Amino acid sequence: MAFLTGDVLVMDEYGYMHFRDRTGDTFRWRGENVSTFEVETTISKIIKLNDAVVYGVEVPGSEGRAGMAAIVDPNDQINLTELCMALQKSLPSYSRPLFIRLMRQAADTT
Repeated sequence: MAFLTGDVLVMDEYGYMHFRDRTGDTFRWRGENVSTFEVETTISKIIKLNDAVVYGVEVPGSEGRAGMAAIVDPNDQINLTELCMALQKSLPSYSRPLFIRLMRQAADTT
């Protein structure tokens, strides 16, 4: 019997299973699954629909992936303090991006 969670696990030499990564449009941080779509939608509402992409990044010494938000801000209009306060009101702590990357233009898109 199996239960499909979207988690990628590895088995050690003693037969114990350990979390390795997450598949799909989610990542796992602090034992919780984070929906990139939910975080992107929240950020877009706060910053008035600028392009935003959320993904998980590895943090050495930590299990799972921390949130990174890449936001297009060509005119330096985003107030990071206001964004942080709004995210604290809108998202649980494990879903809030730990890293924000401001970009002048979007990278290649499909």
